Amino acid sequence: MRGLVLASERFSSHLVVPSCGRNRSTQFALCAGPTRLIVPARDPTQWRSFNNIPKDASWNVNNSSQNGRRSSQIRVASSHLSTTSILEGGGSHDDHVPHTADAVPSTHEDLSARKAAFYEIIQDGQPDQVMDALLDPRNEELVGSMPQTVFVEVFHLLSPAYFVVPYREIHRPIHPSAAKIKRFESLDSIFNDFATKLATVVSIRRSAGQFLGLAEYTHLLDCARSIGDALMADYIWHSMTEDEVVPDVTCYNYYMEAKVWDKAYTGRERYHTRMTPYAYRKRRFFHQNVGWEGYRTAEKSVRKEVLQIFNEMTEQGYHGDETSFINVMLASSRVGHVQGMKNVLKVAWNIDIDALATLDQSELPPATSYDRSSPLYPSSRLLFAIAHAFGTNNDISGALRAIEFVSNSYDIPVPEPVWLELLERAFVLSRNRFGPDAKRNALGKVPPEFVKGVFETMTSSNFNVRPTVDVHRILAKTAWDQARLSEFQHHMCAAYDLLRETRQKRRTARDIIEAYLGGASSSGSSRRRSRIDTTLLQSRGFAEAVHTYDVLRLRTAQHTITMERFARLLVTHKRWTGRDNPVWERCLLPKVLEEWKDFLPQSVQYHIRGGLVDLLGVTHWGQHRLTLHNRVPVRRPTAENGIELDEEAMEMEDDFVWAKYLRSNPDLDLDMAPLKRLFSGVAERTRRPRPSAIDREYVTEPQNLGYEADGLSDLPAEDYAGTQWTAQRQKERETPGVIPGNFDVVFT
Repeated sequence: MRGLVLASERFSSHLVVPSCGRNRSTQFALCAGPTRLIVPARDPTQWRSFNNIPKDASWNVNNSSQNGRRSSQIRVASSHLSTTSILEGGGSHDDHVPHTADAVPSTHEDLSARKAAFYEIIQDGQPDQVMDALLDPRNEELVGSMPQTVFVEVFHLLSPAYFVVPYREIHRPIHPSAAKIKRFESLDSIFNDFATKLATVVSIRRSAGQFLGLAEYTHLLDCARSIGDALMADYIWHSMTEDEVVPDVTCYNYYMEAKVWDKAYTGRERYHTRMTPYAYRKRRFFHQNVGWEGYRTAEKSVRKEVLQIFNEMTEQGYHGDETSFINVMLASSRVGHVQGMKNVLKVAWNIDIDALATLDQSELPPATSYDRSSPLYPSSRLLFAIAHAFGTNNDISGALRAIEFVSNSYDIPVPEPVWLELLERAFVLSRNRFGPDAKRNALGKVPPEFVKGVFETMTSSNFNVRPTVDVHRILAKTAWDQARLSEFQHHMCAAYDLLRETRQKRRTARDIIEAYLGGASSSGSSRRRSRIDTTLLQSRGFAEAVHTYDVLRLRTAQHTITMERFARLLVTHKRWTGRDNPVWERCLLPKVLEEWKDFLPQSVQYHIRGGLVDLLGVTHWGQHRLTLHNRVPVRRPTAENGIELDEEAMEMEDDFVWAKYLRSNPDLDLDMAPLKRLFSGVAERTRRPRPSAIDREYVTEPQNLGYEADGLSDLPAEDYAGTQWTAQRQKERETPGVIPGNFDVVFT
């Protein structure tokens, strides 16, 4: 297997041809032998593009410790850098890199002050600040000279649980195209940035002549499995072999997990984990298609790879723990080997899946008894693995039975993530299948009532799971398929209430940041603010506040995107009240358009009995903003819903708050890491949607849109282009027979 003790030629064979590589970012080149890698160099002010690196800059990963001295101009740190180059070495290439003015001699006092500041950050332990300190070129010598025990503790602060897992969970319900449209950083980009920074830190250490030990390699494998990058794990494992570091059970588990979840978190891959004949065929291709580029089936089966790693572990004298058997079971699920999944549960815990389906509870053989301190005593990880493995293999009933048996046998409460996984798998299996292979792809289909049954069970007093916005999305889509209007609206309103709660949390987090920045940035004054205390912006508290706010900002965007989905489904349904009932189009739909107009674009199309209605306006689906005002989107009051607008309806959207703050503080140093993160994407997201050529004549003044002129006052001046009505269009507006209002209605 790649990555285990193999000859260099075998290890590099899948990387020589770019089309065979499975790296998420740039395919990198190999030259001068199977393990010589092209590594980017840098000058003191900017990183050189990876594609422009001369071939004489290639280094050998096997000779990284031959020369500990390195010019400060060489480092592996580029946004284009492959995650798999994380363990490239740093032989001496001072002859190829010109020395620059970056190496100006410093006084002893300056060096002492820098060292003191560096170790103060390290001792404080804030992950973002630690990462920035380790990546600072001025601290290279300090990073390279850190004692091994100190470096291990610092390196573990760069945890994927902090840098990637929160974003991984938030991005999961967001389609990649939606994140791109809304101008948010993609999950792939977040993963690549984290892996590249790790590569930089490792390169600095190895170039200083330091070796990586078991603790460092274990952490790197943890990072690889957290981002689902099997190729990165291959390189780490290969480097462990080269450095003669003996892996332990944790390393083997991380390596297997990286294989099982290869590319299953990003892009369209995360929608393709269900195993069907179609999916099996797509994953066996030598040249994999987009959306099927992760783990493989057939000859290059991920199950074969994981079993080989597991066998290697047992041959080394290690006994598998719960995580080891979970990885083997999930690897079997990835290729549709259901019997292999059942065998794992039977051997490790004496759980007979077939008996659970046919025998009474009293007739079942008891589960294997383990002491709670045993590595094989199951936890909620096993419950989630059962839900995922059997759910993706079209047996949601078997998953429920097995989870109930394990929970009762080992006294393990079923946590929220397990219920959410079960609900999602039930929803997927309830969908109708179409196409020539619909019959085989419909294997395991359950009725929509089954989905509702899972929901009712998880929200009952026994489990008391609070529904998330994504749960309401699943149930609303089920109601949409069945044309149940009241049920759909119930879940839509419940999701909106959760959006309001998230916005409140974001508002609180923003207030904390504003306190650090010297005042409320949403005030009406555009005068220059008081001088900012830069020492506060370099504190642990500010870094933590920005991280918390950034996660809540993305969570709010996720909920808002879901509400826009709700609004679109609500408007585009053709038969909410039946085939010939005019109540929907004549009475209910106008109220819906008024109530949810902040989540709808100005250009909307819907069907009526007499044809098609086009509402023509500036904004339309597919734009990053659906409204022309700068306030938070809210649910509007109607005669039926009984709600009243509160102060939230007049609150400025956060992106406009920060855009206004930037204009009031043009000298703000955005190179400072927390500020750069805080203001990232603000300019793009606040840019006014530009009307297409066909819509340009329909653009109105802000006052005619129902908002005060100040509603657009925070937009750049160039975004006002085309906001005036033409005289001809105004004349048409005043012509009898044209429906007045903010939209032009065309019946076709």
